[in-house]
Amino acid sequence: MKVIRTIAAAALFAALSALTVSAQQPAAQRPAAPAAGGPAAVPDGKVAIIDTDAFGDQKTGIARLISAYQTVDREFKPRRDELQTIRTRYDGLVKQINDTKGVADQKSLAALADQAETLKLDIEQKQQAGQRALEKRAKELTDPIYTDINTALQTFARQRGITVIFDISKMGGVMMIVDGAVDTTPAFIAESNQRNPASTAAGPANR
Repeated sequence: MKVIRTIAAAALFAALSALTVSAQQPAAQRPAAPAAGGPAAVPDGKVAIIDTDAFGDQKTGIARLISAYQTVDREFKPRRDELQTIRTRYDGLVKQINDTKGVADQKSLAALADQAETLKLDIEQKQQAGQRALEKRAKELTDPIYTDINTALQTFARQRGITVIFDISKMGGVMMIVDGAVDTTPAFIAESNQRNPASTAAGPANR
């Protein structure tokens, strides 16, 4: 499911952005700055980490998110199969041209080349249209789930007194984890799966 994993990665990146924005406290609700010369209060806080890439893990991720991507994968299998059939025809024509270019007449070779070019353009157009449709369908099915994940993660954090969560999947190796106990990923996924079991139900595909 290479294609689906690619879309999953993009969607997870978008989800992270949503998490970051929504986790910021609105300016109107922030404590007022201390008066000039007054003592600056430093709030107590608890820091944790989470790995949002793990949400899409086929074996240990968030079940309903994985189910949504599997639904997309099933729905778009006919398109992938069609493209593979056309690709096979195209490859066959290219091989035929290469194998006979020394003995076939130029008119026949030109006709084969025209057929191959037509198939090539058809493949490119179908790939582009299919990718757009796949991304749209994945967004339709997963956006509500990511919204729920965002809300659930904030609730999860507040219940445990966590004030800051770093997404280590987006830190690019700049963070060193000294105590693995701060990793909330397994606990959050387990709680998410318990509260919201996977469902195979999905709305109609708009393709």
